[in-house]
Amino acid sequence: MACRPFIKNGSRLLRPILFNRIIVNGTQDKPPFPRVLPVGLPLQNELPEVKYVPDTPPNHLLYPNMSRRLLECRGVEIVHDKLIHKQFGIMALAPGLMKEGHFNTIRDMVNKRIDMERCFSIWRVDPPWHPWYFKGLNKKRGAGKGSIEFFVTPVKTNRMIIEIGGTLSFDYLYRTLLSIAEALPFPAIPVSQELLDKWDAERKQLQEKNVNPLRWEYLIRNNIMNCHRFTDFYDIEFARYGPKVR
Repeated sequence: MACRPFIKNGSRLLRPILFNRIIVNGTQDKPPFPRVLPVGLPLQNELPEVKYVPDTPPNHLLYPNMSRRLLECRGVEIVHDKLIHKQFGIMALAPGLMKEGHFNTIRDMVNKRIDMERCFSIWRVDPPWHPWYFKGLNKKRGAGKGSIEFFVTPVKTNRMIIEIGGTLSFDYLYRTLLSIAEALPFPAIPVSQELLDKWDAERKQLQEKNVNPLRWEYLIRNNIMNCHRFTDFYDIEFARYGPKVR
């Protein structure tokens, strides 16, 4: 239920799209979707199982432990924020960490609820690679890091989690994609290429019609009032996204 407030309180594009089927004389009023995928789409129908424990690096007996490195979740994704095959997917609206259970939940829901003879699905996030450790209860603090409990995958804002496409429509897949997005540990939302293009057009239109020169990006990049004294690398790198990135 993480993304319900974003859908209810957001624009009309974020509200649930219901796929209404009208039955006439025992048959649907719409023609059935073709089973053969178009040329150029991947033939990998079902989501594969990912490796939850990464391979040990060479010259190491055990997987090396490391710091929390929560900076891996900070900021906005600028590489994997678009759809490769220009159809449908699930996009993260906030940063977070994905565990083994989240990968299993997504894989089971996609492979069981969607007709994979008419669709394809691919992962857009890496398998768990970041070690996560804990200190045992009633133990003295200090003495280094605790033992590795499991591995996680850091996810940034606007990161594509999975990508789905084929011969089915976005209205038909929306309910299933919304259920998958709600199972994630951070707010996420189903998106389509048409939806992303409309958001980009609205964003560009707002930038063109903005007559106020004192924008956040202008202030940061031009060091107005010596603001670099209070900013860091991430404020300057993601200045175009506004102060919420902090």
